[in-house]
Amino acid sequence: MYIHYRLNVTSQCGAESGVQGVARQGLTGQDRVGGPASTPAGVPRNDPPLDGLTLDGRGALFDQIKRAVAGQILRGRWQAGQRLPNEAELSSLYGVSRQTVHKAIALLAREGFLVRRRRAGTFVATGRRDRFALPIEDIGDVVAREGHVYEFRIRDRKTLKNGQGIRWPDLPDGAPILALECLHFSDGTPIQHERRLINLDAVPEVEEEPFDSVAPSRWLVDRVPWSSADHTVRAVNATAEMAALLGVEAGAACLSIRRQTMHLSRAVTLVHFLSVGDRFSLSGSSITDSATELNL
Repeated sequence: MYIHYRLNVTSQCGAESGVQGVARQGLTGQDRVGGPASTPAGVPRNDPPLDGLTLDGRGALFDQIKRAVAGQILRGRWQAGQRLPNEAELSSLYGVSRQTVHKAIALLAREGFLVRRRRAGTFVATGRRDRFALPIEDIGDVVAREGHVYEFRIRDRKTLKNGQGIRWPDLPDGAPILALECLHFSDGTPIQHERRLINLDAVPEVEEEPFDSVAPSRWLVDRVPWSSADHTVRAVNATAEMAALLGVEAGAACLSIRRQTMHLSRAVTLVHFLSVGDRFSLSGSSITDSATELNL
């Protein structure tokens, strides 16, 4: 099971340098009535062909157009810096409204496939902001997979109201919350500290769960559906309190992960993990939404 999230750091697409000098080029090899488009003297043509953009018939038209254009880019047929046909031309090609084409192009620009420049046109980006996929899996599974013995310990548990000592920004004041503190071990050595909040309005049954044989993360993964999650990952130094719990020196390098899981726009759980830097690793893969849709 995987989640996707936007990386907080975005890079400049750099399309400006890649498209200088082509702002006056025709957008296709044909003009609106089927004859050759005029090209200013001395300006090389750099127009993507319009053939090969057949729709797949799956879902809304704007999604089909989005996949068709993204497929040309992902397969390398349209190169970085190339200018796309304008919205009127794409609208005529597919026999749809300009509004439908505009929506597809806007989504591709949001994913970082395209760069839109006023009065110049829409270009294939020279860099792209992809999504980073991380597995949502129980730390116990990770430890067991590496051939070690996993244990956990609930250090604190309490039920409270949001805004009373703890504030969860995405819940209203007064909403019931279960707050948990947990320590995770590998072969008896602490590797991760966990502070977790669970929305009792979303998961009321968790209030009766003793967590005597199953860790909170495992319990949630097995029983509670989710539709999206946001992560914030930072490198931090262990405070004296955390160092004592994790069995490291104060100031030791640690990985801090804050994750909020949602289901249908409703907050389910907010958790903060602190892991010892040399006892824990984090890996994932970059992929775009359109690459996922196209199974690439």
